[in-house]
Amino acid sequence: MKVFLLLFLTIFLFSCGKQFRFATSAEAAADTSYIYALPYPKGKTHLLVQGYNSRFSHRGRLGLDFKMKAGSPITAVRSGVVVGVEQSNTKGGPSRKYFSMANYVTVRHSDGSIANYGHLQHNGVVVKKGDTVQQGQVIAHSGSTGYSALPHLHLSLWLPTAAGRKPLPARFRTRKGALYLRVGHWYKSL
Repeated sequence: MKVFLLLFLTIFLFSCGKQFRFATSAEAAADTSYIYALPYPKGKTHLLVQGYNSRFSHRGRLGLDFKMKAGSPITAVRSGVVVGVEQSNTKGGPSRKYFSMANYVTVRHSDGSIANYGHLQHNGVVVKKGDTVQQGQVIAHSGSTGYSALPHLHLSLWLPTAAGRKPLPARFRTRKGALYLRVGHWYKSL
């Protein structure tokens, strides 16, 4: 099993060639978008195994996958109100037949943007719909439900529009300042 997971992780990292175009230094300096906290407790470090538009399962999608052991605490990247929860699913695997079986928490922020935390552990959500959560608060525990080959957290951000969803690329607070995260890098929560 460990050999399979290492092989899968290697495929993740090397199949992620076509990524979101990162800002130039001048663009980054002029960027006034919200700076999010990493989605795990302060002092913890996790590897980003899949990023924006990664080839494995994020083609055309702005999602981030953080590798973490099942049961790892997940924290809110920004304060908001819980608008969706699913935690009853028990199945997952690297097949599209599991796509609709992911457990998740969805949080709406003060500007109307949405954060979705996916592939959570069965019965691993510690908040309920309608709860107000603070940035850094534990909201759930990681798992591997839904379309998932290994335990991880899938995080996506979007803005609801009349036409559907407008995906949001996000910068995160890191030791090196506000950054768009890159696949294959370890990030420590501050």
